[in-house]
Formats: sequence, C-alpha cells, structure tokens
Amino acid sequence: MNRFAFPRTLPTCAPLQPAFADHFSGWQLGMGTPEALAGLLPGLFLLGEENPGCRSAAVGMALWSMQAYPLNQDLARWAVKAMNLGLKADPVLTRLMALSASLKRPEEGEATEAWFELARQEDRGLILRFLAVVLGNPDTGLGWLHRIWPDLILMGRPEIAMAALDMVKWTGASMPLRARFEADRVLQCLPPEEALPVIEGLDPAVWGLWRAYAGSEVMLRMGRTGEAKGALAGLWQSIPWHVNLTLKLHDLFRPLPVAQPDDCDEAAVLVYSWNKADLLADTLDSLLRSDIGRARVFALNNGSTDHTDRVLANAAQQFGAERFHIETLPINVGAPAARNWLLSLPAVREARWAAFLDDDIVLPGDWLLRLLGPVLGRDDIGAVGCRITAAVPPYSLQSADYNLFPVAPPVPEPDSLPNRVPVYDNCAGSADTGLFSYSRPCMSVSGCCHLVNMRSIDRTGPFDLRYTPSQFDDLDRDMRASLAGTPALYVGGLAVRHVQHSSLAKSKTARQIGQVMGNKLKLDTKYTDAELIRLGRENRAMLWHDLEQKSRFLVDRLGLNA
Repeated sequence: MNRFAFPRTLPTCAPLQPAFADHFSGWQLGMGTPEALAGLLPGLFLLGEENPGCRSAAVGMALWSMQAYPLNQDLARWAVKAMNLGLKADPVLTRLMALSASLKRPEEGEATEAWFELARQEDRGLILRFLAVVLGNPDTGLGWLHRIWPDLILMGRPEIAMAALDMVKWTGASMPLRARFEADRVLQCLPPEEALPVIEGLDPAVWGLWRAYAGSEVMLRMGRTGEAKGALAGLWQSIPWHVNLTLKLHDLFRPLPVAQPDDCDEAAVLVYSWNKADLLADTLDSLLRSDIGRARVFALNNGSTDHTDRVLANAAQQFGAERFHIETLPINVGAPAARNWLLSLPAVREARWAAFLDDDIVLPGDWLLRLLGPVLGRDDIGAVGCRITAAVPPYSLQSADYNLFPVAPPVPEPDSLPNRVPVYDNCAGSADTGLFSYSRPCMSVSGCCHLVNMRSIDRTGPFDLRYTPSQFDDLDRDMRASLAGTPALYVGGLAVRHVQHSSLAKSKTARQIGQVMGNKLKLDTKYTDAELIRLGRENRAMLWHDLEQKSRFLVDRLGLNA
C-alpha cells in the first residue's frame, strides 16, 4: 500500500515529446528550482494552445509548481491559468492559487536590505523583533514569508522558522499554507523520523504531489528505500516530464555499481593546502575513517606558514609512511600548479585515477567506492564528481552537475566584459531536498572532491596555470576533456560536505573578487566560437540521449498514469 497516494486528476502525459527538444534549448538541463520552472512554463503553455501533449505537461507542471513553491506569485499565476485549461484541483488549493497569484510582495528598499544583513548575523532577539513587524502585517506578511523563508531554513535554527510561522496573521483561506510550510521546515531541519508524520499529515487532496515527493525523500533518508521507491514511482507516473525526478527514480531502480576496496588500488588520493591547518586536520581525519582500500595519499604543503607541517606529519603516522607521502613547497604556487605538481609524481602517474580533495571537506565512509564504481574499466569518462553541500545542517547545495546552455556565444555589450561560456549552475544556494540526487554524464563536476582520469590528463594536458591562484581551472580542464570526447560523470547520490564555498561566494576583498573576475575573463576568451558551439551541441545531445534512455526504462517498468 502506498501511504503517499494522491488523487489522480492530471491527464496522461508522455515523459518526452518532440516539442520539448524542438522548442526548449534547456529542457534537458533539469527543473529542480523555481527559476527553472518559471522559465519553462510560458513556452509550454504557448505550445499547449495547439499541442495536446504540451497542454497536459503544462497543466501538470503548473500544479507541481504551485505545490512545491506555494507562495511563488509567478508560478501561482500559471496554476490559475491551468484551471482554465481543465486542471481539476481541490477547492482549497484553488483558493490558495488565487491568493498566491495576487500576493503583495515587499518592496525593495531599507527593510529588505536590513533583512539581508540580519539573516547573516547571530542576534536572535533582533531577528525575532524584525520578523514580528514584517510578518505581522496582514497585507504583506505572506509576501515577506515567501521572501525570507529560504533564509529562515538555512539559518540552521528551526525554532526561528517555527516562530516566524506563529507570527503570520493566518486567515481561513491561508491557513492550509501553514501546514505546508511546517512540513517544509521539518523536511529540511529535523531528523527524518520526526519529519515523516508531519509530512504524512498533509492533506493529499491539496498537497498530494509535493507530499508524495517529500515523504519519499524522508523515507530514503531513513533507509526505507522500497517504500520510497513506490511513492516516487506513483508520483512519476503523474508528472513523468520532470527531468530531475526521472533521473532520481531511475537510479533507485538501477543503482550505480559500487567499487570494492581492492579496486581502490587504481586510485591515488591527492590533497594540497595553504594555511588551513585545522580544517586540513579534520579533512584528513575523515579520509582516515573512510574506506579507501590500499590507495596511497599524496599531500602537498603549498607554502603554509601555520602548523600545516605538524598536521601532515601526524597524518603520516596515522596512515603509515608507506601510504602517506608529503611534498613541501617553500611558497604558495596556487591551485593549478599544486595540482600539476602532485600529478607529476611518478607514483601518481602509475595510477588510473587521481582523486583530488579540497582541504576543508567532510568525507562519507564510502566516497571513493561510490566514485570509482561507475567508471571501473572505462576510458570514456574524463572526471567523476558528486553533490557538494554545506558542512552543517540544514545542508544547502553548493554544486551538482555543470552543463552548457547550447547557444552561440553572445557578443558583449559595449564597455562590458564578455560572458561567452554560459555554464548552467543548476542548484547553488538552494536547499538540498534530494532533487539533485541523480547520476548522469555532464560537462563538468565540482573540483571539491572528484576523480580525474589520468589518461584524460595525457590527452588534454594538465591544469592551466593561467588560472592561478584559483577558480575555473577545474572547469576549464573538464571543458577540454569534453571537447576531446571524455565528458564528466556526476554521481549525485553521493554527498560531500564542504566547509567553505567557492569563487565569488567566498571572495570578500576587492582583490579576491578581482582575481575571480579576471579568471572568468580568461575562461571567456580562451575558446573559439566554433569550440563553444560544438561543446554546447554535444553536451545537449549527450544529456538528451541519457534522459531518453532512462525515460524509456521507466515507461517500460511502470507505465504512465491512467
């Protein structure tokens, strides 16, 4: 029995239709964020005026969007339009659609700027006083709730999010939203055992699609894979066009292979560090506790002036001198040169895969087995990476798979910098609700924790020193590998926790921001138009081929909603 069943009111819809590929350049990239859905819905509704299949997909996407992001005004307006196309919705949800579609948003100004600063501070009392003022306004309270809810969740203080819900002036029409937001809070902030009954308590007639997804996600976290698979399968039959859901469900039915400890002989583990001794010690401790078989570890002290030398010496004692090799440089040579130095070591050259680790991550015990398993015996993959999240709960996403918008490089505006490499960063900053826990080939993966194919290094060359001191060197190498016919593989079922962030997100000073922008300029001007057009075209074809195969498998296995 599926405890997360819901009323089957949506029309039957094929998972993939020719119009999706013909009219949407980025359909295959995914739809795991409200921004992605908002970008697809206008075109889908327009096509639906003459194409019944697109109309069915538009109605389903509008319903999912309303349930997944219930106070998003733009998405709610499409849900209202779907009612005019025959969407059958519960009267309570219908009223909520109208409420959200007419939501009064807070105006940009002093109050929104004050919240931006407050949300990044630790003054609980001041935060609560601010919330009492803005949320207690009957006219704009719900608009403010929509605006600040992601910040409330990612604060990591669930009691503040609960207090915020208590401050809203709920009415009879809006009260069902409270239960929905409380379910979102427990999904992201509480242990799954505590979250499950709250999510299950949602009204399936109002929140059935999202309830089924959230319920399956918490059951996956509890290890109840069979029940979760059943709930997701029922959901997919109703909204089979959902790219992220298709990829996630396919992996549950056909999990990626996991390597055995003896297979780790094929890998060399590489880490370099500059003046982050304590973070490095934690990283090496998690590495020591993980299962890496007999893989050897090569660590480079990149000119550190703190106690990194003592951290590495201690690690050598714990791992054993025969398994832990230390390289020490007198100055910081930057990330690309540090990586190349390690890659040049004779013992590393003997390995088939080089596993690069940042010096501020927390590794799960099976990280290397999970990354190695899908590529054992393969030479057609240039790199393997995983899902990167924040280090403390509730885990925000930092990166998933990176792909390229298949468009010609735009001509820059006068007096502006070029932006010729349109990389689709499909998740950064959003909560990790499980929609990016899938696997597929891609153009690039995060360099925070990834394997590099040593034969790919031989074909494409090492990391480009022009990206010193850091940023975009791993993306550039993956782009070169993709152009050489060896794309990356994203293993999103594996999550690695990252203490710090990357690029502009962690750049504080003008000098740091300038270095990042300078490296972005180098990336934007390195490749010819022909190379970028070919890369985008081949990346798009690869994603579509993967999606088509997995959709066919699920149709054959499950059928569609009748």
